[in-house]
Amino acid sequence: MAKTEVETPRKGLLDVLMMLQTGEKSFTELKALDLSPNTVLSRLREAQKKGLVDQKLFPRKGRKPSIKYVLTDEGEKVLKMYESIRERYTELRAGLQNLQEEVRKKEKEMKYLLSSNTESAS
Repeated sequence: MAKTEVETPRKGLLDVLMMLQTGEKSFTELKALDLSPNTVLSRLREAQKKGLVDQKLFPRKGRKPSIKYVLTDEGEKVLKMYESIRERYTELRAGLQNLQEEVRKKEKEMKYLLSSNTESAS
């Protein structure tokens, strides 16, 4: 019997798809994700090849057309399949951001305490 392989999404793919779920976005808007621009572009291309995302061109007077990315019906289906995972991922991501903020605050406190101790010792 042959095994059915389930492909694990690459880093950032779900982020891109989730952002597109709220509507069409430009590359500039997608760069707001906490991913490098190269990763965003790679995931967009990957999603386009898989039929999850389409590109739309919007003409502009006297300028190059604007490019927007939009989720396809297949992309919507993929997001629905990952819904429970997405919910947990979103929770974990928010928790990570909170922890990172706490670390920044603690680092500031430590720097302050260290600078206070250095001044007291002088």
